[in-house]
Amino acid sequence: MPHLRPSPTGQPPQRVLIVRMSHLGDVAQALPLVHGIRALWPDAELGWAIQAEFAPLVEPFARIFPFDRRGGAKAWPRIRRAMRAWGPDVTIDAQGNWKSAFCTRFSGAPIRCGFEREAWQEPMAARVAGLVHASPLPAAEGKSLSAEHLVARCHSIAAHLGVEAPASLPMDPLLTADETVRGRELLGEVMGDRGGSPITVLHPGVAGDPRTWPEARFGELGQRLMARGRSVLFLSGPGEADSGAALRAAVPSATHWVGQRGLRELCAVLRAVSDGGGELFVGDSGPAHIAASVGLPVRLLAGPENPERTGPWPTASAEGSPHSVVGVGEPGAPWAPKPIESVAVLDAERASDATTS
Repeated sequence: MPHLRPSPTGQPPQRVLIVRMSHLGDVAQALPLVHGIRALWPDAELGWAIQAEFAPLVEPFARIFPFDRRGGAKAWPRIRRAMRAWGPDVTIDAQGNWKSAFCTRFSGAPIRCGFEREAWQEPMAARVAGLVHASPLPAAEGKSLSAEHLVARCHSIAAHLGVEAPASLPMDPLLTADETVRGRELLGEVMGDRGGSPITVLHPGVAGDPRTWPEARFGELGQRLMARGRSVLFLSGPGEADSGAALRAAVPSATHWVGQRGLRELCAVLRAVSDGGGELFVGDSGPAHIAASVGLPVRLLAGPENPERTGPWPTASAEGSPHSVVGVGEPGAPWAPKPIESVAVLDAERASDATTS
C-alpha cells in the first residue's frame, strides 16, 4: 500500500486537521488517528473540526474548529476562515459525508485523505473533498462486517499515512494523571458506602430512540444484579435525566447519578469503574464507545444496529475482546435487525454472570 507523503516538500507536517464533526461515539472511535499522528509526527500540532457539543472530548489535545450545525449558511465562512488562518498541511476526513467533505475542501490543506470511497455515507461527496482514498487494510479485503466498522476504517487511514501497525492503535482518550485521580474521587463520592467492587453501571438511553432499552427493564436488571451481590450504579447524562430520575424512584436501593455532565469526566469515571473490574450495560450509543475507549467491558444491548458494524471496539466476536452482546441470537447465526424490546432481562443478567463466575 503506498504511504502518504507528509508534504509536497517531503518535510513532516506542522499542522494536521481531523474532520469528524459528530456524533459522540464516532468521535471516540476516531481517536486511533490521534495516536497514529503522534507516532508519525510527534511535533505536529493537531486540529479537529467538530460540533461544539462534542469538542470537550478532544479539546485537551487538539485545537478546536467548531462547526455550528444550527448556524445555517453563516457557519461555513466562519469555519473556513478559521481553518485557512491556521493552515493545516494535512486534513483527514474521518466522516465521509457532504458536511465533512465541504469542511475538508475548505480547510485548504494541500494533502487531504479519507476513507475508501465505498465507506462514504454519501459517496458523491468524496468528489467535493478532493482527497486521496485510503485502501482498506488487507484483513478487510474479505469485507467482513468488522472491517466496515469505523475504527477499522480509521486504521486504514492510519496505514495510508504510514503507521506501521495501524490495527494496534488504541482508542485511549489521553486522560491526564489528574483526570484519572479525579475520576476515582468522583466515583467514590457518588458510590459512598455502596461502593463495593466490582461495579455494574447501567446507562439508560434517550427515550424514543430505537436503540434504547425500556426503562423498566433497566430497573429489573439492576434489582436482579443487586440480589446477586453486585454494586449497581444507574448513570444518566442530561439527555437521559428523566429516565434517570424515574429509575431512582423505582430502584431506591441502588446508587444513582442523574444528569452527569462533562465528557472528560465521564471518561475518567468509567476508567475508574474499569480499574475496579466493573462493566457497563448500555444500548448502541455514545457512552458505549466512551467506555470502550477507557477499557471498560461493555454488555451491549443489541437492537436494530449490527454490533459488528457499530458496536464497541474491539467487536465482541474478536478474539480476546472484553465486550459482549446481549440479544444476538444463536452463536454463528446471521445478524437480523430487531426491536431492542426483544432483549430479555434474564439474558442481560447472564451476560453479567460471565464477569462474576
